[in-house]
Amino acid sequence: MTGEQLIEQFGLQQGGDVGDGFNAGAGATDGNKTKENSSLGSGYLTDETYNKLKSDAKVKEAYASLHGQEAADKKFKDGSISINTMDALFDDLTKAPTEQAAAEAAPEAKQPVVLSDRAADAIAYTKAYENVMLPRQGDYTIRNDQNVITDFNNDYKLNLARAKAPQPQEPAVLQNADANQKQAQVMDYANNYKKAVGDTLRPSNR
Repeated sequence: MTGEQLIEQFGLQQGGDVGDGFNAGAGATDGNKTKENSSLGSGYLTDETYNKLKSDAKVKEAYASLHGQEAADKKFKDGSISINTMDALFDDLTKAPTEQAAAEAAPEAKQPVVLSDRAADAIAYTKAYENVMLPRQGDYTIRNDQNVITDFNNDYKLNLARAKAPQPQEPAVLQNADANQKQAQVMDYANNYKKAVGDTLRPSNR
């Protein structure tokens, strides 16, 4: 918590040059008997404020939030806590991150990206060309294998289904205008290539 939050929630104050023994009357036993806080400074906890808060429900709730309800019940078993325990509590609250700070520090979960139909179609054609045409292009041409169109279409449909599924890539990459233009060019090239190969393999007497 920030110093402003401690002041607002518990009615604390900014410290000052109060000197040794400032909290001796409230039972401080450590060091110079003047309580200090990293956000509020030395002498932030007056005896009057301590007496007002030592049995306060908000203080007990804050203690339980850090140490658990069972520990809080033990500390408050006599109805109140010592100024030393209260000072330690406010020190711990100062070190504890706020909900807002914790949310800002948490990494943003990446959402899967769904490709547009145009992009998915281009990727599917390209994959089919790479998987079917390139590895066996010579075989298809020399042997006049009529299965080339069927194989190409089957591979294209499989790749299209995969491309339309949520993708792990970054949206900025997928939505880049240059990338879209290149994908469209690849799609046109692959489509034209498929038609050209089909015309080449089609028997001349049909």
